[in-house]
Amino acid sequence: MVFSRFMPARAGEGGMTGAPSGAAAPRAHGTTVLVGNPNVGKSLLFKNLTNRYVMVSNYPGTTVEIVRAQARFNGRDVEVIDTPGINDLSPRSDDARVTRNVLDEHEGATIVQVADAKNLRRALLLTLQLAELERPMVLVLNMFDELEERGGQVDTARLSELLGLPVVVTVAPQNRGTNDLIAALTEARTPKRPETGKGDVADDYERSRRLLDEVNVILAETYSIEQPEHPPTSVRIGFWAMHPVKGVFVLAGVLAAVFWFVGLLGAGTLVDLLEVGVFQQHVNPAAIRATDAVFSFPHVHETETIAVSIGIPVTPVHEVTLGTLEREVIVPSYTMAPGVELSALQKVLRFLHDFLVGPFGAITMALSYAFAIVLPLVTAFFRVFSILEDSGYFSRMAIMVHRVLRYMGLNGKAVLPMVLGLGCDTMATMTTRILETRKERIITTMLLALAVPCSAQLGVLLALMATLAGPSTLVWLGVVLGVILAVGWLTARVVGGETSDFILEIPPMRKPQVSNVLVKTVSRLNWYLKEVIPLFVLGTAILFLLDSVGALDGIAVAMEPLVTGWLGLPKEMANAFLIGFMRRDFGAVYILDAATGADAVLSPHQILVAMVTITLFMPCIANFLMIAREHGMKIALSMAAFIFPFAFFVGGVINHVGQWLSI
Repeated sequence: MVFSRFMPARAGEGGMTGAPSGAAAPRAHGTTVLVGNPNVGKSLLFKNLTNRYVMVSNYPGTTVEIVRAQARFNGRDVEVIDTPGINDLSPRSDDARVTRNVLDEHEGATIVQVADAKNLRRALLLTLQLAELERPMVLVLNMFDELEERGGQVDTARLSELLGLPVVVTVAPQNRGTNDLIAALTEARTPKRPETGKGDVADDYERSRRLLDEVNVILAETYSIEQPEHPPTSVRIGFWAMHPVKGVFVLAGVLAAVFWFVGLLGAGTLVDLLEVGVFQQHVNPAAIRATDAVFSFPHVHETETIAVSIGIPVTPVHEVTLGTLEREVIVPSYTMAPGVELSALQKVLRFLHDFLVGPFGAITMALSYAFAIVLPLVTAFFRVFSILEDSGYFSRMAIMVHRVLRYMGLNGKAVLPMVLGLGCDTMATMTTRILETRKERIITTMLLALAVPCSAQLGVLLALMATLAGPSTLVWLGVVLGVILAVGWLTARVVGGETSDFILEIPPMRKPQVSNVLVKTVSRLNWYLKEVIPLFVLGTAILFLLDSVGALDGIAVAMEPLVTGWLGLPKEMANAFLIGFMRRDFGAVYILDAATGADAVLSPHQILVAMVTITLFMPCIANFLMIAREHGMKIALSMAAFIFPFAFFVGGVINHVGQWLSI
């Protein structure tokens, strides 16, 4: 197929009746809206068109992202909007509703429909729906090289005649055809309305059937394919990934790679390097000294020798050590001379000092968490997400686990947040935005907050398992998996709303484009820096105020009867669960300290009870605030009100059943 420039429409030809506006003079507008099915290369084409900083934001009232950027086309400043991928314009999902709203809000915009040239039938169904809006349009056949590799051909000139609009051929990863698209924008025309649009067709099924008939007529005149003798390797890999047997091994390998990269390298090596090697050894001491100089009052900071091991992770508890960095530094804890009385001014200075660099300081805790702990995780996650998205494997992973997730009111798309919760539950809660309905997002968020241990906590839990017998480990695993299935099933029946149909584009397997992966990663990190870091500062400020008024100690004392009576644990474990709300892995570390070493105070049975309880705890205050941001404070409080009592309830049941069975 010759790589043509673009094919302007010629009115009055083809199988559809042309609307009067089909012959109107070319129009150019100040806004261009990209519309298309999922996985057709819209984001990469958007990058090629704009090639500059983009603004990613939620559409008002939703958690669906839209992307905007300013560009200059044909001597005019134009705003380019990239809408979510949709399969049709019917408002059955948040993505479709947002896309339709964007189109309604920009009535004068030029619509650029981006289509996968290999899936022309599906694209043309959307084209005919867009034609009914009577807006100037351009149709882009992207991934045209992949169509040709599979022996396909499209008569773009005839297709342009039949539709009554310009048709442009592009290969977005190679930036081919972008200039042709920009030139075609001045030729954008209102396409011909489909025959189905004439008269009243009340039945949706009948209307869809007639649209499909029209699409088949167009395809018969414009599309042909001659299967190659040997399919490309990427095609064979794509089929292996969905095979009932081979696909399981491929899925296991991918999940292991994701967990290693995000959970071990990101949450382990990179977090340790930044948290300990950068913040604890350098940033925090410098911030403490600077704060001491500005907010001076009589006190002496304690010093500690802090070491960080740099290595390549092999398992959650083993690594190949490359070296160790050790440094003696000052820490946030400090002492004051006995009998020292602070003046009113010094009390204010101490309050401000502690707010910035105290144990719950905005710098020593909030920024340390945000930049040293979560930023490496989300960077690793966004990189993996973009690679899976670009390679085409994400859709295949969803297919492999769809049947199990359907039992819990979800579909296969929920697999990625669930798996990436093993890296960071707070970060994974953000990714529930990829799910189409509110019901699915709430169910997945609930399961993440309840029973999916983050990588840091999982490493500690695995260390605790080493102290237990095999049956106890199986009990812990069985309880966690059983809770996920049971709570997921119940939540699906309690939460109102619809469960989306599992309609998923299966793109071809392809080599991810480095530039595309980097652009997507940077764009998502920009969102993280603007929206998530304030949550850490807010959460730390709340903990600081609670600690200042002595509320944290009071909560620990109030929990002692529950911990010692119902759970059968030493009263010191109350602090483990209180700390666990700050960070669940910190609570697990507290339990590990009590379970191992010369001063171990927990029996194997108590270790099992503590493991189950802390696993089912809400991950951390940052996760709570993220839930509130995504779903509202009412939902966050409702989840917390269920999760905390439920975790103690299950832990107590394990305690009493274990005592009865002498486990």
